Amino acid sequence: MSSLPRGTGLIDQPIPYSSGQYRGFTMRTRVRELQKAVLGRKYANVDRRPLDPPPVISMSISAVRDAGTSRQREEEIEDYGEVQTAGLMCTVDLFPVIPPPPEHPLTDIVYRERHTGIPILESSKMTTSLVGATFVQPNLIDWEGKRQLMFVFSDLAVRQEGQFLLRYRVFDLFARAHGQSDLTIQAECFGGVFRVYSTKEFPGLPPSTELTKHIQRYGVRLNARETERKRRKPSERPPEEAGQSKKRKHEDGSDPEPYEHDSGG
Repeated sequence: MSSLPRGTGLIDQPIPYSSGQYRGFTMRTRVRELQKAVLGRKYANVDRRPLDPPPVISMSISAVRDAGTSRQREEEIEDYGEVQTAGLMCTVDLFPVIPPPPEHPLTDIVYRERHTGIPILESSKMTTSLVGATFVQPNLIDWEGKRQLMFVFSDLAVRQEGQFLLRYRVFDLFARAHGQSDLTIQAECFGGVFRVYSTKEFPGLPPSTELTKHIQRYGVRLNARETERKRRKPSERPPEEAGQSKKRKHEDGSDPEPYEHDSGG
């Protein structure tokens, strides 16, 4: 599935469908990052910690009436519980947030980071450095007074240190745009910047967000904490724990870092 999808020409545009649940209709899909990751710890086989908080994407779907005319208007779906979610997928790509070389072509710029203005290049994509589920299906969640379709990336980790952002793209396996045979990317958005730390520099984990805890109540598998997880200093570690850590090493040669008790699991 890593090679899917292909068609990018209709991203965020009204799409007339020839197959799928909206066959014969013109629809527009939009996505936004509802919750961005803040930090992560560099992935290692013996110590895999996902990005925190888990990235969450919200999707909206609108019917486009009188498309292409002066009377064109959009009507958002009222009840997302009626949407057929089988086949709906969101995928992520990873990009480093670093100044590009001065000779980069302008056509390679796919986004500018909203705070720094640093251009993000398609050629800098590092999706192969992601570990975990990079394709997820939506969950129907009540939030902010309405039912929403949310894509939750609960187990993503990154193999490299540095600052990154994610690009999210949504598509439907069973839908085709009129006149096209390839899968069509319906919508995309870029997320906020997060940092991946080395084990030695990792500052610990804050309490889980209200959205994270709320999503967990709907049966979505993810880690939720009621309290902060701070990294303990070596002098604060129990003797037996300190002795055990001397026997264990991360892949990068550093010692595992213990954390204070977490009552939230």
